Amino acid sequence: MKRLPVIDFVRFASIFVVIGDHFYPDRIASFAPFAFWRYLIITFFSNGIYGVTCFFVVSGFLITRMLVEKVSNLSRIKLKVFYVRRMARIFPLLIVVILAGLFMEYFMSLFDERILHYNVWKDSTGFGWSFWTSLFSLTFNWYLIGQRGDGLHWSVLWSLAVEEQFYLGYPLIVKFLGNRRKILLFLFVVVLSAVVYREWVLPSFEFNEYLMHQSSFGAFDQIAVGAILYFAYEQWGDWLKYHLKITVFLMMAGTGGCFCLFIQTSYRNGNQYVFVPTLMAFSCALVILGGLPISTLNSKAAQILSWPGKLSYGCYLWHPTIMFLLMPGLMAAGGLEGFGCLVVIVFLFAYLSYRYFEVPVNHMIRGWFKLKPASYT
Repeated sequence: MKRLPVIDFVRFASIFVVIGDHFYPDRIASFAPFAFWRYLIITFFSNGIYGVTCFFVVSGFLITRMLVEKVSNLSRIKLKVFYVRRMARIFPLLIVVILAGLFMEYFMSLFDERILHYNVWKDSTGFGWSFWTSLFSLTFNWYLIGQRGDGLHWSVLWSLAVEEQFYLGYPLIVKFLGNRRKILLFLFVVVLSAVVYREWVLPSFEFNEYLMHQSSFGAFDQIAVGAILYFAYEQWGDWLKYHLKITVFLMMAGTGGCFCLFIQTSYRNGNQYVFVPTLMAFSCALVILGGLPISTLNSKAAQILSWPGKLSYGCYLWHPTIMFLLMPGLMAAGGLEGFGCLVVIVFLFAYLSYRYFEVPVNHMIRGWFKLKPASYT
């Protein structure tokens, strides 16, 4: 599976927004000379959860691609290969990040209490049986809904839990249906069901907004849109390669839709959030659908420039730890400078993690099951 630069560009933009959201958007905007620019920056980064939506779309596209590309009879997809590949990619880094969280908790007395409370916990009472059960059963998002949030180091794991819950059953459904048309119908039902679910829990939004933001039923639609995107590109990709104006229009329309949703809506507005995740997912899908056939975005230069997007998984899991350890210095550096330093350090650390830990361990696990090393992990 060759790399697709437009996918990595989207992942880079997504993690950039997520990090900005967690690094106090009002501080990032403090450099802006005009109130309107400050408003745009604060509003844009404050909706960092929309970056997670784009992650979900990319994930749904790539997973579907991995499952069905060049497979004519979908009832014969190899489930063992799929689940081993997911395990090899996800669990090694997840376990290390969990150990890092325990380390920070153990040495909590060495850190500023405010920073500790934002990133971890005030004390260790949170490490009960329900915490560990939900963490390793990949139902951690439901644990956070019950707790109504937690320290940043742990709370970012909600999206990972949602993804793995979807991918636990999705390959089985694909294999069972065995037909692209039936699978598409199933995916559209998932999208519609998520909107209905968010409308259903809307009355509880003020009491527990996490029921909409982090619930599996309220987030599956975004992964499903990514899967629909793959089938759309499989059907029309070759045609789009010869219609450059249409591809550019799709990219511009998707980019405009994403930008408008970022600055005109808020995930803290329950009425808006019923529809916004789905609209954001389809807008992101248009960006990717339009970008995939464009030759410039598949050139060697694009391959190089988009490479940081390949580190998005490591950046997502590691950035709370980096923030926790460097927050005093980052704050002293100033809003924009501190944010820039954080982004650079996070990507450098994610590269080291990817190059010297994730890839070797990934290959080792695949070797245990006699699978070929991944060319795109």
